[in-house]
Amino acid sequence: MPDEMTIENAVTASHTSSEPAQSQPAPSGPPQVTEAVAFAIGAAGWIVPGLGHALQKMWGRALGCFLTVGALVFLGVGMRGNLFNSDGGDAFAMLGYVADLGTGSFYFVARALQTGGSDVAHAEGDYGTRFLAAAGVLNLLAALHAYEAARGRKA
Repeated sequence: MPDEMTIENAVTASHTSSEPAQSQPAPSGPPQVTEAVAFAIGAAGWIVPGLGHALQKMWGRALGCFLTVGALVFLGVGMRGNLFNSDGGDAFAMLGYVADLGTGSFYFVARALQTGGSDVAHAEGDYGTRFLAAAGVLNLLAALHAYEAARGRKA
């Protein structure tokens, strides 16, 4: 049965025909974002926890970041944790200030809520200090993720 073509021969014949192959348009991915816009998204995510993800319509991550950072700050202030300030005397005080400042606008909310001062002489106040620092580091990591997602490097 030489007249019958097998599937392999039909495929080969269709690719070797003299007709020019039609090119498929490249699939369009997410729109490319400039570096300045990605930086602005990251900065927005730092100032207001979760805003960088919300601007990219990542609603679950945005809500998770906002609620987690907010809860850690609220618990830290409620436990009378220490909020570091910029005139720290040593390297650890400066690292604490950077960690606290990492909460963005929540740093100023915590300053306003902390009317009685800190109480790190007790374990509760020490844990509060750790909660405040953890909130700042978590928010900085979330802002970095929002920046990288805006650049198209993470999802």
